[in-house]
Amino acid sequence: MGKVKNQHYVPRSYLKYFSNEKDQLWVYDKEKDAVFRSNITNVASQRYFYDIPFDEIFKVISEDEKKELKEVLSKFGFDTKQDGYKTIEQGIEDFFSTEIEGPYKSLLENIRSRYVLNPDPLFSEALTLEERQPLSLFIAYQIVRSKEFRESLIETKNGAAQALVDRLAKMHDKNYEYGTMTVTKEHEFPSVEHAQFILGDFPFKLAQSLVNHCWVVGVNQTTIPFYTSDNPVIKVPHKRHPIVSYEGYNSEGIEIAIPISQKHILIMYERTYHKDYLGSENLFVPIIDVQNVIYYNSLQVYQSNRQIYCHDKKFHLIDKMKREHGSLKRTPKEIKVNGRDF
Repeated sequence: MGKVKNQHYVPRSYLKYFSNEKDQLWVYDKEKDAVFRSNITNVASQRYFYDIPFDEIFKVISEDEKKELKEVLSKFGFDTKQDGYKTIEQGIEDFFSTEIEGPYKSLLENIRSRYVLNPDPLFSEALTLEERQPLSLFIAYQIVRSKEFRESLIETKNGAAQALVDRLAKMHDKNYEYGTMTVTKEHEFPSVEHAQFILGDFPFKLAQSLVNHCWVVGVNQTTIPFYTSDNPVIKVPHKRHPIVSYEGYNSEGIEIAIPISQKHILIMYERTYHKDYLGSENLFVPIIDVQNVIYYNSLQVYQSNRQIYCHDKKFHLIDKMKREHGSLKRTPKEIKVNGRDF
């Protein structure tokens, strides 16, 4: 079996519910400021996105590092003899396609089917408590597997390293100007740093935060379809503090949402702050006000990495956002230390 070249960080089985019968959807590209139609095969993907470039890694690391890497691979049961590591270059892609995407698709289809098959679905059961546990893990993997997560991870790590260098330099020289010395890596393998989070315990910890929230399924009863994007799981902190961040997936007041079709959106509310939703937990809840749909669609625009997707060519909201705010291009993530951005 040949290598998978075009690797999706949002599954096609998910994108299909925002496409037509030909598997086509409408795309707004923030980088190009362009609207076009595309097949779901060609969006939310990148060539060899998850591949681990072992050949390149072994060229630049020391002998001790090679030995350590092989020991780590052996612990996971991978063959490291006679270049056997080459057979796992696509291990992350294989993991998602064989272990995650099938069950994830089935669980989301269960929700959609319950709505379609029920003659009176509003305020009826949308999902069961038993389904929430695996679904929370699959949503956690969707968060972690995305290109936005990878880029934010690297930007945050680089920003932290730069902040440390600047702080140490300032301690030795009061006249030092921040940013005079810059941090650069001799070798950088983004897919490797990304894989450490995907294969580690982070998705499981994230899933545990998600499963404990109050879940509802919003039903869009307006004429405006839900958008989705190349980073479909969005979050909103409803509690604010001048110093403390409430943007974590387990933070008090957090709201997390992922549209699962142009008519349905799965919403997770932190339950101590959002007490008003507890009576609707696990139920289908109507969304009647068009402003609520605009609210979720605008979050998809702002929190997407590059592209927003829609079943129809209905990007009037994006035109309005551009008139009010200018370019919608993604800006690099920054960290703040003592009030300074890095």
